[in-house]
Amino acid sequence: MSRILIVEDDPAILCGLRDNLEFEQHQVFTASDGETGYRALREHAPDLVILDLMLPKLNGYDLCKRARGEGFHAPILMLSARSQEGDRVLGLDLGANDYVSKPFSLRELLARVRALLRHEQDHRQDEERLSDELRMAQRVQKELFPRALPPIQGLDYAAVCQPARGVSGDYYDFLPLGEGKLGLLLADVSGKGMSAALLGASLHASVRANAPAAGDRTGEVLVRANTRLYETTTAERYATVFYGVYNAASRMLTYSNAGHNPPMLLRGGECIRLDSLTPPVGMIAELPARQKTIALEPGDWLLIYSDGIPEAERGPGGADDRLSSSALPRPIEFGDEGILAAFANLRHGSAEAVCQGILEAVRTHATGQRQADDLTMIAVNVR
Repeated sequence: MSRILIVEDDPAILCGLRDNLEFEQHQVFTASDGETGYRALREHAPDLVILDLMLPKLNGYDLCKRARGEGFHAPILMLSARSQEGDRVLGLDLGANDYVSKPFSLRELLARVRALLRHEQDHRQDEERLSDELRMAQRVQKELFPRALPPIQGLDYAAVCQPARGVSGDYYDFLPLGEGKLGLLLADVSGKGMSAALLGASLHASVRANAPAAGDRTGEVLVRANTRLYETTTAERYATVFYGVYNAASRMLTYSNAGHNPPMLLRGGECIRLDSLTPPVGMIAELPARQKTIALEPGDWLLIYSDGIPEAERGPGGADDRLSSSALPRPIEFGDEGILAAFANLRHGSAEAVCQGILEAVRTHATGQRQADDLTMIAVNVR
């Protein structure tokens, strides 16, 4: 049984539609003016609305616009004695799904109602299937992230990932390589959602397959990953990747950076950036095997993160804006300054606390804004 709301000020039409729809086993609600119709729409959340355009108190155009603006998604069938093309176009532009001119054929109108309800039912079933698939993809992706952190002498490390769309195009991993060596991976695939997650899973598998044999030859690992992605994807599909191998015995970090946001090595009051050495993985046919090695010291912090963190924006009118609404500033990014400011208050805590604290600072900065990109961070502290 579908719930149908009729908003119509002609009593004869209202009663006729109500009786015929109830005969077809629908639950029917009625209203004879726009304001009452709006309240009924909010109260009953109908599966379909039959809406007259010329109504007292609130016309059909404004009611439709208000309902769509508040997130009402069910079909709206408009009725009107107006038959001009401009009237129909305006109604459809405001969010109506169909339009019937008065006087109308009752048989045709009921057929249109059935068609709209069938389409809405099919749409809901598709959404349910997609939601089920998304939940399954989330579970699969969660299994790809490391469940436990391999213990490495003198190292406290952690990571966090907050997807923008249920599944993430960002990937991180910690690879135990034996002899006190640990692989650190953070990749950011172009795009978002399911397609980025699938490409990220392919990249993740490639690194996992090649890292153990390569040891600290990090450039070789990314060369092999590049070959796989370049041969199996289109030109606009690529990934920025930071991959490093830490040797606990020597405290040396060997790393390759393929177009990724330069990680921060924080030592006292100094910030050393581990800059990109090559283009992103999958962008060109042959990626050079470039890598660098840097000595780490007790007390050093290494922050590796995706660009969603520094690029998170506080929109105009945010909590810190002091200007009038007529002179609001452009959106302000969290930026590297935001990372450093948050870290300054967290540096004496654990790596886990640093990851969670910086993400909380990002969320506070972007309060009221939809998360535009995946947020991923690895924090490493040398003890």
